Amino acid sequence: MSFIDYLDHIEDHRKDINKEYDLGDIIFLTMAALLAAADGWKAIKIFGDSKLDWLRKYRAFKNGIPTRHSIGRIIRGLSNEALLSSFARWINEQRENTGKPHIAFDGKTLRGRGKRSGSDALHLMSAMVVDSGLVFTQQESLGKKNEIKTMQAMLQSLEVKGT
Repeated sequence: MSFIDYLDHIEDHRKDINKEYDLGDIIFLTMAALLAAADGWKAIKIFGDSKLDWLRKYRAFKNGIPTRHSIGRIIRGLSNEALLSSFARWINEQRENTGKPHIAFDGKTLRGRGKRSGSDALHLMSAMVVDSGLVFTQQESLGKKNEIKTMQAMLQSLEVKGT
């Protein structure tokens, strides 16, 4: 299954009256536009209008491209966790299909942030496929002492049983 197919598994919390545009279509549009250097809702709309034929090779877009305001509202309403979980499930499928079962977890503190701003430095935990070096999820950790709790939370969203 391709990553695009996993977009259909993300729960759509909009009311039925507000579902004129398919959620998977809007997520795909936004991701494609961002990869093409779009830098805002207006740029995403312009990208969608100009690349609609190409976009339809992968998704239906039966009602075309929504307004920039609708794109923004729909994307802002998404759950980050749902999108990351969908991506992690796809990565796990790729990992299993290619025989790359080893995942490494690593925590890093971002230097240069914290002391001067009066807040603690940002600490991130990453999960990486060892053989390819692909980082497929990151999560903020409350410092180095909380890495194990953060990793346990990450493991719950990843399908790593038996690896």
